[in-house]
Amino acid sequence: MNPITTRLTVRIGDINYGGHLGHDRLITLLHQARLDWLHALGAEEQHCFGAGLIMRRLTCDYRAEAFLGDTLDITLHASGLRRTAFTLHYRVCRGATLIAEAATEMVAFDYQARKITALPPAFTAALTRLHGETA
Repeated sequence: MNPITTRLTVRIGDINYGGHLGHDRLITLLHQARLDWLHALGAEEQHCFGAGLIMRRLTCDYRAEAFLGDTLDITLHASGLRRTAFTLHYRVCRGATLIAEAATEMVAFDYQARKITALPPAFTAALTRLHGETA
């Protein structure tokens, strides 16, 4: 599998009162990495080969602090592809230091009908092109 990596810098607005990357700001960085991953697929969250995507669940394991000016590499890969959902895995590193591991369960969503729908076959095909295999 070929993961996709996004490189982001911790900015002053990302720092909390403890002097390190705030948990809420990490979620924002994960969101940017997910948008970059979708862009590599040729998609967006609201326009993903005929369906939208919505986040059902987020889990995060914090391993180390990140600080102002740190460069973080966020690597993503998909797994658990099902009829309506899949899981995205995130690995956040500063060099060799693991900062956090996270996962989001993403669900195909029809924004017009406001309901869950099936993942389009074109999404699975794009995932195969990107990662060289189905998730």
